[in-house]
Amino acid sequence: MTVRAQRRMLNEVKKNPKLSAKDFQKSLEHANISVDESTIRKTLNKNGVHGRTPRKKPLLSKKKKNAARLKFAREHLDVPQR
Repeated sequence: MTVRAQRRMLNEVKKNPKLSAKDFQKSLEHANISVDESTIRKTLNKNGVHGRTPRKKPLLSKKKKNAARLKFAREHLDVPQR
């Protein structure tokens, strides 16, 4: 893999970090660069980009939503409206 292709791939990762190696392979093919998925993964790992699934964030319960809304309202009672 050329240095130019590596830079291109790293720039794409910065723009959209959720893309898979398969997606990067397709985008590089559009630029007439044929690279295997494993090579893409190795290159990204060498440059400090490791594929990890983001942790799922629990949804807010109805009770917590109401409490947050009340807290906000109480904090902004004395704030004049525009």
